[in-house]
Amino acid sequence: MKKLLFLSVVVCMSLFYGTANAQVKFGVVGGLNVSKVSYKDISGTAKSRTGWYIGPKAQFTLPLVGIGVDVAAEYSQRDLNSNGSTKQYQSIEIPLNIRYQIGINLAKVYVMTGPQFGFQVGSDTWNIKDPTNTTAAQETFKLKKSSISWNVGAGVVLFSHLEAGVGYNFALGKYAKQLNGDGSMKANTWQVQIAYMF
Repeated sequence: MKKLLFLSVVVCMSLFYGTANAQVKFGVVGGLNVSKVSYKDISGTAKSRTGWYIGPKAQFTLPLVGIGVDVAAEYSQRDLNSNGSTKQYQSIEIPLNIRYQIGINLAKVYVMTGPQFGFQVGSDTWNIKDPTNTTAAQETFKLKKSSISWNVGAGVVLFSHLEAGVGYNFALGKYAKQLNGDGSMKANTWQVQIAYMF
């Protein structure tokens, strides 16, 4: 994961570091998470659950080309549901997206994609017991300290400052590993976000 993070930073910096005309903006971003757990080597039922995220954001854009990079440091809370049990997955998320936007100053549209690096900061165990099945054994999962996912999304920019968008974040690896078995879980997330860039 460290190699991928380093490589992503190097590629983005090499594209924009030497460009004196790049526009740099700073702002704040926040939004809604809608996450759903999926399973590997274990059976279970999951429902979508909502959460939220917020944090500072920086944006680097080449004005004539419309290509840019945005990076943020977000505190994220995702409510994950499995077999009737809900867990708050708290993390610091660092999305690093390449984006392309087109339009005029009053209104622009953009598309973006890129990796996201997550660092879990909450409780690292999840005890799951199906409340509808009193004879089933409790399953304990260990949450990973870090994770990698990938973002795709699109949105609009109004008056060069206000952004609204929707995206999909899909996990590239597992979020949690079963302690007493081979089962694992990951979570994919729909996101709706608002950002204000100064």
